Amino acid sequence: MLTQNQRLELKAAMESQQRNFGGVTQEEMARFPAEKEDMRVVTSQGETKIIRFEYGDRTAERPLFLNLHGGGFIGGRMDRDELFCRKMACRFHALVLDIDYKLAPEYPYPRAVLECQAVAAWVWDNRKSLFYHPGKIVLMGHSSGGNLAAGICMKYGQTGQFKPCCTILDYPPLDLAKDPADKERSVCDMTAERARDYNLKYIKPEDRAEAYASPLYAQAELLMRFPDTLIVAAGEDSLCREDEEFALRLARAGVTVTLKRFTESVHGFVINRMCEWESAMVLIEGFVEQHIKKLEN
Repeated sequence: MLTQNQRLELKAAMESQQRNFGGVTQEEMARFPAEKEDMRVVTSQGETKIIRFEYGDRTAERPLFLNLHGGGFIGGRMDRDELFCRKMACRFHALVLDIDYKLAPEYPYPRAVLECQAVAAWVWDNRKSLFYHPGKIVLMGHSSGGNLAAGICMKYGQTGQFKPCCTILDYPPLDLAKDPADKERSVCDMTAERARDYNLKYIKPEDRAEAYASPLYAQAELLMRFPDTLIVAAGEDSLCREDEEFALRLARAGVTVTLKRFTESVHGFVINRMCEWESAMVLIEGFVEQHIKKLEN
């Protein structure tokens, strides 16, 4: 764990980097020359924009990544999200579908939950026309997107509607019922007041303990539906404890779960390419490859 002086040093570095966030260069994008296409799909929840990335041949053997960005349920996709999707497409010769789900406060809970679940069902129903291997679905969620990915697992799990071979949750908020001020915070965290504001814009207080809002409180019957799961936690993040507690709950429900705590990292470090992000990417890519290779042996 970092000392207090080291935390202050890291906070200063983060504030400096914050001014350059979003600064993904065209040269960086060009290193991952995946084809990109904006799609519009219609489900029971209306129209949803999906950004499609693909690299390599369109065959029925390629993996599918379903990606959900972060942003505290109120912020949209950024260039760093696109760079991540491009990397996955090129690294695995995969089809990557990045869901541009509806945001609060205009669309409060449970709109994003229901929309992402509906899109997952659409992706499964259209697997033949999308050209991907139905056994090689990787579900990924970053921050608030991890919360929504957990909702997809609980909704469908290993049923016939959507069956990921694995899911990866990066530092997800899994307990919206607990007051942010009561969570263990470091100086690197956003303030409790700002976290409360995010929650207020997204969800009513009386709904925050529901399973699809706070998966930490979900019944074991819902958690049993998860595929093999990797949880990436950041040691300098107020969400770290609930991520670790959720990993334990998954394990008790019989799910094969891998938890990795990056002790010197802050919330958002994978997508924002901070601290230990290179090590996290090695872990994520290895986890994906392990599960895809299972089907090829």
